[in-house]
Order: sequence, then C-alpha cells, then structure tokens
Amino acid sequence: MCLNMAYRSYKKSFDALTNQELYQLLDLRLKVFVTEQKIVYTDTDFKDQKSVHYFIMDDDQMVSYLRVIPKGLKYDEFAIGRVATDEAYRHQGLATRLIKEAMEDLKGEPIRISAQAYLKAYYEGLGFKVVKGPYIEEDILHYEMLCRNT
Repeated sequence: MCLNMAYRSYKKSFDALTNQELYQLLDLRLKVFVTEQKIVYTDTDFKDQKSVHYFIMDDDQMVSYLRVIPKGLKYDEFAIGRVATDEAYRHQGLATRLIKEAMEDLKGEPIRISAQAYLKAYYEGLGFKVVKGPYIEEDILHYEMLCRNT
C-alpha cells in the first residue's frame, strides 16, 4: 500500500458517528487488539460515549483510529487510547498523523497514555515521557506516559 495523503481524516463525537463508522471502529479495534494481539478484554468500557474519535478513511474503509478521552474520565488529564491501524496500512504514518492532530487540538493541555512497552520509544519521539511502569495491563507490559503538550 502506498501512502495516499488524500486519505481523509475525521474527528467526531460519539453522537456524530454514523452506524457504519461505529461498526468499523469497533471492528478495527477487535482485529488489532483481540485477533492480532490476542488481548482478551471488554472493549466496550463506556468511555466511547464521552470521547472524541479520530479516524482515517480510505474510500469507505476505516484504516486508522484513536480516541481522546476527556479529562477526569480515565486520568486527571486528557487521554489518548485505542490507537489502531489496519495491518495493510501500517508504517505509513497514519497513527502518527492522528496523534499529532489530537495533540494539536489539545495544545496546552497535558495528555496521559497507557502505552504498550514495545511502543515506548515511538511515544517518546512524540514528546511523551514515562511517569509510571513498567506494569502489566491486559497481560501486556505497559508504561504510563505523559506529554506536557505545550
């Protein structure tokens, strides 16, 4: 797959998502976290309804996704989570594009994440610093990381 900068990115509240978009974001998260990474967890944590959803579409297919959880719902700070990219679209910078869009929207607000350990250096490159860990979450090693986002 070649990176198509024409891939359109979207930012929507839960209530603004279409049925198709909701179904696709749940499907993408299921493919990445449950099928590929073998994480057995309840994805429906009731944070989606209050989150802002960022995603990239290739025509009618959702290929990359993340959500921004408001302050006070998971951490005292905003949180970025459920970052997922379809396997066929990886290594094209799509997740980075979404993370940077979210960070720009939250400029001046700190952002906290729970990052899988193998992605620690990736998130450090985006300005996040380890504040806790390593620890086990869903049977996978994680670090809690914070970005001042100034």
